[in-house]
Amino acid sequence: MIKNNINKNWIFKKPEEKNKTVDLPHTWNGLDGQNGGNNYFRGECHYTKELVVDFTPENRVFIELEGANSICKVNIDGKEIGLHKGGYSTFRFELTDHIKSGIKSTLDISVDNAHYDDVYPLMADFTFMGGLYRDVNILIVNPVHFSLTDFGSLGVYLHQEEVTSKSAKLRVESLVTGDKEYKIEARLLDKAGSVVASGSGEKEDIILNVASPKLWNGVENPYMHQLEVDLFVDGKISDLRRIPVGLRSIKAAPNKGIILNGEVINLNGVSRHQDRKDIGWAQGEEEMAEDIQIIREMGANSIRLAHYQHNQIFYDLCDREGIISWAEIPYITTSSDDDTTGSNAISQMTELVKQNINHPSIIMWGVQNEITIAGKENNIEGIVTELNELTKKLDPSRLTAQAQVGHHPDDDSMNSITDIIGYNKYFGWYYDETETMGTWLDKFHSENPSIPLGITEYGCEAILKYHNLSPQKSDYSEEYQTKYHHEILQIFNARPWLWGTYVWNMFDFASDLRNEGGVQGMNNKGLVTHDRKTRKDSFYIYQSYWTDKEVLHITSKRFVKRPKGKTSISVISNLKEVELIVNGKYFGKKKPVENMVTFNDVKLKSGQNVIVAVSGNSSDTILIEGVKKPDKSYNCVAKELNPVGDVANWFSDEDDGLPVPELEFPEGFYSIKDRISKIIKNTEGEAVLKKHLSEMFEHSMFPMAKNFSLEKMAEMSPDLLSRRFLHKINSDLNKIPKN
Repeated sequence: MIKNNINKNWIFKKPEEKNKTVDLPHTWNGLDGQNGGNNYFRGECHYTKELVVDFTPENRVFIELEGANSICKVNIDGKEIGLHKGGYSTFRFELTDHIKSGIKSTLDISVDNAHYDDVYPLMADFTFMGGLYRDVNILIVNPVHFSLTDFGSLGVYLHQEEVTSKSAKLRVESLVTGDKEYKIEARLLDKAGSVVASGSGEKEDIILNVASPKLWNGVENPYMHQLEVDLFVDGKISDLRRIPVGLRSIKAAPNKGIILNGEVINLNGVSRHQDRKDIGWAQGEEEMAEDIQIIREMGANSIRLAHYQHNQIFYDLCDREGIISWAEIPYITTSSDDDTTGSNAISQMTELVKQNINHPSIIMWGVQNEITIAGKENNIEGIVTELNELTKKLDPSRLTAQAQVGHHPDDDSMNSITDIIGYNKYFGWYYDETETMGTWLDKFHSENPSIPLGITEYGCEAILKYHNLSPQKSDYSEEYQTKYHHEILQIFNARPWLWGTYVWNMFDFASDLRNEGGVQGMNNKGLVTHDRKTRKDSFYIYQSYWTDKEVLHITSKRFVKRPKGKTSISVISNLKEVELIVNGKYFGKKKPVENMVTFNDVKLKSGQNVIVAVSGNSSDTILIEGVKKPDKSYNCVAKELNPVGDVANWFSDEDDGLPVPELEFPEGFYSIKDRISKIIKNTEGEAVLKKHLSEMFEHSMFPMAKNFSLEKMAEMSPDLLSRRFLHKINSDLNKIPKN
């Protein structure tokens, strides 16, 4: 196979704008998708170029697109040759019958990131950036070749059927296109290039038996072999594949967690989105390599690659670095009202598995994320069941997984569909306090002892300009994020039966519908900023626990201006003791408790203060300016956390102290059980909600919030919607018949 990259010199056509020349990868939402307002351009754009391909009459020619969001049509000389629905996977179309060797053709690719109810994701808390944001290639192959049209895969699939340190039984499955007799030879090579197993066959799977294999063992030893598969026709190689692979076994146990190669492994994980400041999704290998480097610097050994299929380069990096990965499809938040078969989710699941089955770093396939956010309507449980069965059929060796929305019932039958589950829990940020996480974990584990449980999302916002030495939930300060992660990590460490935990998120990421803490278009839960330039203090909490590095980090360095007088200085450290020196004078010495130490009553003078923390050969410095009055710019005054606004006291004057009547749900009438999106389709229903919840309609998160019912909102945050308030709304809705 000959592969020619055609990323250079495309004419980009966007409605009502002048054409311009661009190179791929490219997105048209790199800027407007991160600046807020939920008004980034979503529609159809075109990429065109003159194409000349040299090939013999026997060759077959394909175009390969590694990612185009989200509906893509490929046209040659005005004729459509292919349509693909789904923005995150590789797909190919054959060009052979539509072009002539050496003759110029016009290639036009239209890409549309508008909303369509039959293409996932339908709604989510991130920007759906449009464009040809990954590579585009021309592939030239012989008449008999490994298939290029099996859901974008390589046509060769390694199934690790039995793997131990003593032996490995591998099945090499191949799918061949062509009408001639052929023979396949497969070899497994070690790092030195020596053949450790080989086999051959005709139109059948090949079994490779490896004696005493060297295993891929995560970050401890990500040992990679190479699988060589040759396709012979008439004694000559007609096609071949060279695939890096790692050999390992995977299991899960409810009271132990993930078992890799027979040993329990603690998955210390983070989540990642694929965007970056100003360039959006149009990342290259350099940016992806930097992400991996930062993640490894912090000490994480696992990544949840949310909420869609990521670039093959990133999976390759995970393979080489030994980072255990969760790969998933964008069956997220909202299930289609128009298609209750889940056909597009099933298609994307098939692509995900077939295209990534050879990556050793992937040990679980995620079939859904928070899809029950508004309940289990639209055949959600049936679709999840089918996705799980499909995935296990395509790849029996890996685990299947799902990430449940925080308020999903603990005892729901969906929790038993996949091999493992995770919950997205935001105790201590959106609701309750951090310590509630431990209470809930113990309760779930006690009541569901046979279900392997992990936490697939947790976190809180930190905006670097906000600071508070007495941090409080919802203050968006860097100090609260540090406090939150310090507390939550201790809760997780005390429960080794958790199969894994994943910080949401490793990096701040674009979500154009957001407007929180005075920052538009951004989810600021990252431990590192969107541009990857700044590690927030919470980054060092994890580094101190998850690495063997000597960590000594003074927090709150960006809290520069403080009133002169007494202040406190906190230090993150995994060292035995920390000394503090204030303006050249010894202040004191303390031993860190759970990798944190705080020195109180540190006196600041007017002007610059130099404070140094020292432990052994390590030191860290903070500069603080002593000022007369507190600097109010450090305080967040633009809070917009709750999607219905501040309703706590709306009806306090009407509370007569009498018991609230029972809620009624008459058949055929609206109620608080109905999704907000369905209620507002009715004119009278919309009027009721605007009467009681006018602020909700103006909130930046309303596009997300409308997928909930008011009943679900109340379950998630009881302090937000009082029972008396719910009764008033429900009574008004009960008067409106459903059409």
